Parts: sequence; structure tokens; C-alpha cells
Amino acid sequence: MPKLDKYVATVSTVKYAFRAPAGLYAGAIATATGVAVAGDTDQDLPEFAVKELLKKGILRRVTAITTTSAGRRSRLGLLCGKDKLATILDALVDDTYTITGGGSGTIKSIGFSRRVVSRG
Repeated sequence: MPKLDKYVATVSTVKYAFRAPAGLYAGAIATATGVAVAGDTDQDLPEFAVKELLKKGILRRVTAITTTSAGRRSRLGLLCGKDKLATILDALVDDTYTITGGGSGTIKSIGFSRRVVSRG
């Protein structure tokens, strides 16, 4: 099981802290998603549950189709800030990822589902 780290999503000028797998949001992935490792000054921010940030529309979940280091295809769930959603589809293709205590590989494509606004 991968270790969890504290991450901060910056949407507009507001910062939201939450926990996610260690090592996932680093380098180009952090820039494209708007999610970065919490720095020393952000350690005192209150942590939110990811499901609450998803409900409020602050974060969006995207799915990455990847090729692992073993050569197998797999899926990787990523979170991104709502203001980065328009550029994330092209920004992450062919980037590599590594999860501390987990796997690594290359992102081949990105997709997301539409949000359901009403079922009534």
C-alpha cells in the first residue's frame, strides 16, 4: 500500500490541502494538475476529504491510461484543480509517473467523464 503525503491544490488564490499517494504529484504532473506537495508554510492548512472537494467542484477526477514499467496497460486516477481541466488533456501525454512504494510508468492518454448535474 502506498504511503500518503499532504498535497495542496491551488484554485484561483485559495489553497486546499488533502492526502494523496506519495510521489504521484511531482514535476510535470504537479504543474499540469495544479496539485503540489505541501511546503513548510502549508503544513498548518486544514485537511479536507477528497470526496468533499470533488462534491464542491474544487477538484476534478481524470483517468490516465498508462503503460507500466513492466509493459502492461493500466489506469491511474489523478486529481486536478478545476481551473486546470481545460489544459490537462494534452499536457500529460507521454509524461512519466512514480508512486512511492507503488509502481511507475508512462501516461499514454487522459480522459474524464462529464459531471452529472441532475438526475431528476
